[in-house]
Amino acid sequence: MTTSTTRPPLDTMGIVLSTLCFLHCLAVPFIATGVLAWVASEAIHIGLTIGLGGIVVLVAWPSYQQHCRAVVPALLVGGLALLIAAVFGEDALGEYAEIGLTALGSVVLVLGHILNLRFRRTCV
Repeated sequence: MTTSTTRPPLDTMGIVLSTLCFLHCLAVPFIATGVLAWVASEAIHIGLTIGLGGIVVLVAWPSYQQHCRAVVPALLVGGLALLIAAVFGEDALGEYAEIGLTALGSVVLVLGHILNLRFRRTCV
C-alpha cells in the first residue's frame, strides 16, 4: 500500500475516534451510574486518547509533507494536546474543565482530519 491509499482511512478513523471521544465526554454525566457505568470509565478516555495519538503521529507529518499546509498538523497536535491535558489535568482542573478540554480537543481533531482529507484531494 502506498501512502496516498493508507492516509485517508487513517483520517477517517481519526474522525470516528474523535467523534466517539466527544460523545463519550458528553454522555458521561448522564450514564455514570447503572448498567452503562462502564462507558464512563476513565480507561475509555485514556484508550481513545492513545488511539488518537497514534493516528496523529501517523498522519500529521506525512500529510504536511504532501500538501504543505501547516494548519493540519497544528490542529491535529493541538487537539491531541487538549485531550492529553484533559486526561492528566482532571484532578487539578476539575470535572467541568476535563469535559470542556475533551470536547474542544475532539472537535479540533475532527476539523484537522477533515481539512487534511480535503487538502490531500487537491494535491493528487
